[in-house]
Amino acid sequence: MIKPIEEADLMDDIFMNLIAADPDIGENFCRTLLSVLLQLEIGKIKVHAQRFIPGSSINLRGVRLDVEVEEPAPGETDRSVNVYDIEPHIGNEENLLRMLRFRQAKIDSRYMKAGDNDFSNLPDLYVIYITDYDVFGEDYMMYTVKNKCLELPQMEYDDGLKYLFFYTKGTKGGSDSIGNMLKYMQNSREKCVVDEATKVIDMYVRDARRNADIRGNYMTFGDKIDAEKKASYEQGLEQGVALLSEAIRRIKSGSSVEDLINDGVDEEVAHKAEMLVK
Repeated sequence: MIKPIEEADLMDDIFMNLIAADPDIGENFCRTLLSVLLQLEIGKIKVHAQRFIPGSSINLRGVRLDVEVEEPAPGETDRSVNVYDIEPHIGNEENLLRMLRFRQAKIDSRYMKAGDNDFSNLPDLYVIYITDYDVFGEDYMMYTVKNKCLELPQMEYDDGLKYLFFYTKGTKGGSDSIGNMLKYMQNSREKCVVDEATKVIDMYVRDARRNADIRGNYMTFGDKIDAEKKASYEQGLEQGVALLSEAIRRIKSGSSVEDLINDGVDEEVAHKAEMLVK
C-alpha cells in the first residue's frame, strides 16, 4: 500500500510524477527543482511524466521514465538541446550503473531520425538519479560522472552525457541550496523549508495535496501500480507491467483497443488495459 498523500514526499515517485504532470504547476515545479540541483538557469521546458519507451521488438525490453524534461532549442519546436531524466528512488537498485547505461541508450535512441547523419542534433542528456542511500559510499550529496580518456584524464571529452547521483543525506560537496533541496525531497514538510527555493517547491507540494484530481489519481495510480507489481512478481513478467501501464495511458488519451492491437500491442494486454480504465 502507498502512503496517504498527506505523508507523501518527493522521493515517492508516484507523488513526484503527478506534480510534474500537472498542467498548472508541473513546468514551474520541474524548472525550480532542476535549477537548484544543477545550479543552472533553466529556460522553457516540456515535461513528460511516466513516459514509456518500448523495446525495438516484442522480445526486447523497454523502459519507463519517471519524469523526463525537454528543453527545446530556441525558436524550434521539434528539437531539444537538453534532456533531463529525473528519477527519485528509494532503496538499493541491483546493478544500478548498468541499468542506467541501458536507460541512457533507450533515451538517446529516440532523438535521431532514420537517415539523419548529423549527430549534433543529439541533445545533451542529464540522467539524474536521486536516492536515499549513498550509491558510492563517500557521503557526497552529489556525484557528477562523465566519460573521459584514461590516458589523458585532463582532456575534455564532450559527448553531451552526464550522470548525476544525488544522495539526500550526503554532507560533502554540493552547496547549501542543493543540500536544502535534497533534505526537503526526503522530508517534504513545511518544517524543512529553509530558503526561497524550498519555499517555492513546498507551495507546489501543498497545492498538489489539496488538488482533487491529483489526490484521486494518486490513490488510483498507486493501487494500479501495486497490482501490476504483484502480477509482475508472481508471473515474472516485468516488461508486461510496463507495457500494460503504457496501454492504460494510451487508452486514457483516447486510443481504442483496436488502435493498440494494430500498433503491435498484445491483444490480451490491450483488453486488460481497457478493463482497468473503465
